[in-house]
Amino acid sequence: MNYTQHAFFLLSGGRALSATCLLPHQTFGTLLMIPPLAEERKGALPVFTNLARQLAAQGIASLLFDFSGCGDSQGDFEELPPDRFDLDCENASNWLADAFPSVPHAVLGLRTGALLANRLADRHPDITARVLWSPVSGADFLRQLFQRRMVNDMVAYGKARESRAALEARLKNGESVDLDGYLLSAPLHAWLQALEPAAAGSKGPALVLAGGHDEKTAAAFTDAGAASNPALRYPPFWNTVGHVDLTPLVQETALWLKTHATGPAPCAASLPPFPSATPAAELATFASDGFDIRAIWDLPVSQPQSGVLFLHGWSGDRTGPHRLFTLFARQLTRQGALCLRPDFTGRGLSDGDASDASIARMARDAQTALDALRARLPPAAPIAVVAICSGCKVAVTLAANNPQQIQRLLLWSAESMGSLRNPATGFRKTANALTTYARKLLRPETWKKILTGKVQTGMVTKALVKHETRSAAEASQEDAVLKRFESFRNPILFIFGGSDPDASGSLAAYTRFCRARQIPHAAQTIPNAGHSFYGADWTRQLCEASARFLTGN
Repeated sequence: MNYTQHAFFLLSGGRALSATCLLPHQTFGTLLMIPPLAEERKGALPVFTNLARQLAAQGIASLLFDFSGCGDSQGDFEELPPDRFDLDCENASNWLADAFPSVPHAVLGLRTGALLANRLADRHPDITARVLWSPVSGADFLRQLFQRRMVNDMVAYGKARESRAALEARLKNGESVDLDGYLLSAPLHAWLQALEPAAAGSKGPALVLAGGHDEKTAAAFTDAGAASNPALRYPPFWNTVGHVDLTPLVQETALWLKTHATGPAPCAASLPPFPSATPAAELATFASDGFDIRAIWDLPVSQPQSGVLFLHGWSGDRTGPHRLFTLFARQLTRQGALCLRPDFTGRGLSDGDASDASIARMARDAQTALDALRARLPPAAPIAVVAICSGCKVAVTLAANNPQQIQRLLLWSAESMGSLRNPATGFRKTANALTTYARKLLRPETWKKILTGKVQTGMVTKALVKHETRSAAEASQEDAVLKRFESFRNPILFIFGGSDPDASGSLAAYTRFCRARQIPHAAQTIPNAGHSFYGADWTRQLCEASARFLTGN
């Protein structure tokens, strides 16, 4: 590789932010990447990582970070004062300026992060260029969150339990509102309402790539002289399940930054140390199958009494959906557990591309992590594995290969393996996609896009007919894993969401399998919860049931 990757904790107002710097061998410029807020951060991470790697080849060092209360950074999202987000941007920007004092500095932001990036650049004359991807005002961001909350309610309960007006009234009364599993506080609501592009200026060169989203907000910048490319369109990857090919977006951004964010001579960097540990967490890198996988240890305050390995899903990362892994691991450390959360190859901050991922490779990564966890624990300390979605296939594989090392399996929204999978699963996913697009055809704006040629028919086709599938060979491999898994005799707890359309089939299949082979198991369904348990109350129920199981109750 033409760069080195450094994971570290960056101090911001007394809190440790999880940060990653991709450092080229010679640095001609820098880029600070500012993520969007809340759950949109998860969808941003893959494209941020891909862009940072491409920029490294051009001699541009990139800094990625998680806001306080997001990702792996310290703090609870709902308890933070909103000015923390601007403060985190300031401290990240200052770190780059101090480390690379004599090259151009640029900033990139996505969605709400784009508005924060623009405000940061207005405050810092040393930021010479800015890139804004799909900028969205705080008010429009809130409107979209409220809409998603009502859609989620309709899926779970058959109706929206609260209108947007009712949700806003609660916020104005000082209450918090649950949106995507994040609690939105009244102060944060007020701060977002005031997050507008009109408050920012337009100093220096700027590139705005709206991608066909929230074009009204983007126009506020293009009207002020920012460059743009209306022909470049892409799906809303910050909300999309699965991996999206964003090569055109990455390439156009990298080409523009090469022109506007690099100097004539490399910088003799004055790099500070990269602190990789706090009293509560430690960042780590493990070699696995020719790649470096990045991970984080969540540390108990004293000698660990047990170990817990977390395995994320197919398109996720080590923080889990709506930061679920991060929060549950921190809860377990208070009970004496040492927790390890790796990013699989091609996911999160680990090496590799999305195309490098497979269940078999994920299982090899998990074996590397399990070995590291075992080596750090007292000899008699028990180990449990917590997994979600397709990560449960990896957990079953790991348990089949290590039946004596894993004392408990905790499987959330487990996907059926091999011949356990109902053939209707694939048809149901296609039907759900068809229903989604049928609803879109009822909207006037959809027909306007069709008539003007702005609908990306290739992506529609991919969504309809190329949902997550598996080959006959993969199914056969999974059956071979299940055959070895028959000898596993330690407790398993399956937890499903009541509104997950695949829950009943997977629950019945695994129950039959375990009963027939006398594998100790239990199952629990959280009423109305979805596949990823997007809700504060569902999260509470999930973590309570899971903690009881892991402590032997």
